[in-house]
Amino acid sequence: MDEMTILSVNAHHDLQDHTPLALTTSAEGFTLLLAKTQSETYLVIVQFLGQTVSTLELASARYADFVIQLIDEHIRRHPGIQGTDLDMHIRLKAKDHLPRTPLPSNFLAPAA
Repeated sequence: MDEMTILSVNAHHDLQDHTPLALTTSAEGFTLLLAKTQSETYLVIVQFLGQTVSTLELASARYADFVIQLIDEHIRRHPGIQGTDLDMHIRLKAKDHLPRTPLPSNFLAPAA
């Protein structure tokens, strides 16, 4: 499984079966949680004042941390952003990312 893969968007509604790993307090009342699922994938859970706004299931913890940083940056650059607007932004970015073909791991290697 490629480590930079988005497995699902907003597919996880029962957030009881996951192990919390990290919590990031963002601006505007948003909180970003990182959790590990029972199937060894990782969830980014975006909450606004305790209510879940959006969830992303990712293949690796490293990619999940990166996505959390991107979401946090977007929140901070858009003061007053509403949860529905942030969810739409996340879904559009994820949809744009899904069809992309990952680069091979050695794409920076010199040509033979």
